[in-house]
Amino acid sequence: MFAGIIVFLAGVVMLILVFGWTFSLFQDAKHTVSLASAKPIQAPLPTVLAGIGFQVALLFVMGYVASLIGSKGLQLYGVCRGVSPR
Repeated sequence: MFAGIIVFLAGVVMLILVFGWTFSLFQDAKHTVSLASAKPIQAPLPTVLAGIGFQVALLFVMGYVASLIGSKGLQLYGVCRGVSPR
């Protein structure tokens, strides 16, 4: 029973971390492209967009895995309490 609660809480903590990383990713000023900037862009725009897309994809995968861990924790807790999984 305690194992299910611990696994569920681990999934919730991982989801909170992923949401925090996502918030900081989109609040970070270096990822925004300013058209009025006097400085030339260091990297080509497709490279910057590909890097941002890769980070977003990784955050999606981490969030998906964290939600799976949380759901498995709930299933484990339910089995310990006598509730059959669907």
